[in-house]
Amino acid sequence: MYKVMFADDEPFALEGISFMADWEALGFEIVGMCENGEEALACIEAHNPDLVVTDIRMPVIDGLELIETVQKTGSDPIFIILSGYNDFEYARSALRFGVKHYLLKPALDSEWDAIMGLVIQELQHREKQKVQHDLVSNLLVSTILAQILRGEISAADENVRESLQPLEQEGGGWRYIHIEWLNGTPQGLDSHHLLSENAMLIDLSENQNGLVVPSFPDMKEWTQKLYKDLQQQGSECCLSIGPRVDALSDIASSYAGAQEASIYGFFHSVGGPLDYETIHHKEISYELSELSIVDECLSAIELLQEKRVEELINDLFLLFTENQTGPEVVHMLVIRIVLKSAAVMREMGIDSEALPQFRDFTRREHRSLCEVKVSLQLYMQQYLNQLKQHKDKFSGHPLRAIERYIQEHFREALTIKEIGERFFMNAVYLGQTYMKWAGVGIIEYIHDLRIHEAKRMLCESEETIRVIAEQIGYVHYHHFLKEFEKRVTDKPAVYRQISKTLKNGGDEAIVCEL
Repeated sequence: MYKVMFADDEPFALEGISFMADWEALGFEIVGMCENGEEALACIEAHNPDLVVTDIRMPVIDGLELIETVQKTGSDPIFIILSGYNDFEYARSALRFGVKHYLLKPALDSEWDAIMGLVIQELQHREKQKVQHDLVSNLLVSTILAQILRGEISAADENVRESLQPLEQEGGGWRYIHIEWLNGTPQGLDSHHLLSENAMLIDLSENQNGLVVPSFPDMKEWTQKLYKDLQQQGSECCLSIGPRVDALSDIASSYAGAQEASIYGFFHSVGGPLDYETIHHKEISYELSELSIVDECLSAIELLQEKRVEELINDLFLLFTENQTGPEVVHMLVIRIVLKSAAVMREMGIDSEALPQFRDFTRREHRSLCEVKVSLQLYMQQYLNQLKQHKDKFSGHPLRAIERYIQEHFREALTIKEIGERFFMNAVYLGQTYMKWAGVGIIEYIHDLRIHEAKRMLCESEETIRVIAEQIGYVHYHHFLKEFEKRVTDKPAVYRQISKTLKNGGDEAIVCEL
């Protein structure tokens, strides 16, 4: 089994993480639940977990310090970072440590499922790599370089430097070219390309290769030709070129530059190699400046405002382009739109999984901003069409079901949180959306229904006022009096006396409608 460890300074959050997934069924053994970074570091040293789920803010040692310290020790667990919106600016610093997975609190079940799927794939791939590496007894140069780039051995090791020294050349230096295959196994990368410039093929992972090439003046043209040759032979791929380094032992710096350049491929719709030396001055944004548009879009989705949703999606992606928003942030914000719309569908009794575009969007790895936008637009078209088909059945609005639920259960101890959980909606977001739709807050609406019922009971029953207050849902009598007088102006006893007086005069119906 794989080993997993949790770190969070809030005990209830730790317990929540342990219940977010069926860890045993996924093949994980929980080896530690730590309440600060120091405990977490000791646990990692003792158990060497495969996966660490950690909060970003913790006492003694915070999440980022924990990751940095662990990586310096040579341990390489996969990290999932948890953070709130207020900590996102801090959490994005983890990207420089190679952390790929993070979630905003409160995380949705679907977000957990998606990330755990990627984590398990990565762990399985690591296992395959380990088996392959164990079979290799004679370390060829390309294998040594691959191990350097994967962090398995250190380029500073004397034996490693001695192995690479015979290949070093005067003045020319080296560059790393990163190849990510988009359509499965690599095709077309044959000996012709490798021999033409003394390139060394680096096997990094199932869908990623690298070329370590002696630096030469026509590098960009050669890489462009390589890209076209691969396309003609049916291989879809992304190529990025790292900066020049003087020695093979420094190739990790060129690799890091190529990885940084590859991020810009997300905005690069033309295709072709991306050269670090021409684009490194650009800056990817990991700000959440688009969050207000996302919130507006969520409100428009709740209110079934089709044209407004379309406008906001266009505005959102325009802002993504202008800000050069990082792919991780784009995916995080867009997936929340999709999952929130799915929650609305579930509330209406529609199976979101039945929509082909929902399955495609949540399971597909989008390679470009353009792909993300097209997928989201196709999904929203299907989503809104599906809701239109159910419009009559659900009285024209998904919040109508929540209104009916309140009308049927107002005598109970209702809270916005409980209602939100029942209808798969965040409590704060539900409160804001309901206020926009109904013109009155949920709590005020509950009080309105209770006081209306109290007036009826005061007219029609002989129960004591205190008993009536309890029967309509008030635990504290003084709270009932406060809400009653706010809406009726008279005290309940006075209201009852007036109703009896008018009843004797035949005006009961008038009183009971007051």
